[in-house]
Amino acid sequence: MRRRARRNDRDEPPIPADPVVDECRSFVHSLDLPRVESVRDLRSYVEELIGEPIQIGPGKPAGTDTPCGMVVKSGGVNYIGYDPETSTAHQDHIIAHELGHLLKGHRGSRVSPASDDGVILGDLNTDLWATVLNRTNYAETIEREAEAIASFLQAHVTTSTSPPEPQSEAADRITRTLMRRND
Repeated sequence: MRRRARRNDRDEPPIPADPVVDECRSFVHSLDLPRVESVRDLRSYVEELIGEPIQIGPGKPAGTDTPCGMVVKSGGVNYIGYDPETSTAHQDHIIAHELGHLLKGHRGSRVSPASDDGVILGDLNTDLWATVLNRTNYAETIEREAEAIASFLQAHVTTSTSPPEPQSEAADRITRTLMRRND
């Protein structure tokens, strides 16, 4: 199927379906999410779904090569850290991305005591870190899943004050574009 471009009447090639995006859309839809005003308000619901506590707070990356968000699991608690120096909208997307990891059961790398990963997450003692899950690159399936889930969680938040509607084709195209890998 070919679509017509709006501005110059040229044929536009179809955007292929992405099975990761399609699966994540179905996955998020199956969660039966409550109506919320912010992705941060999903924390307690996600805690119930995964059966583990979650704490969300600013996490300060120590260098430019560190991720803007991460999940650190310590003592049975999942700590979600985000860059406090970015916009609130970006912080919310980071939080949604990390919630996506937790919802899908992605597991991070085990870190040794006294990790030198260079991240300060509130008052969390790095000697107690059990696992760290952070973004390594978007070509990894778990990162693509977390990113797609983040987009669908954010879409849920923006539409949850009105009756939920299926994701529009335009929003699907945007999600697929954001997820496209540079091969």
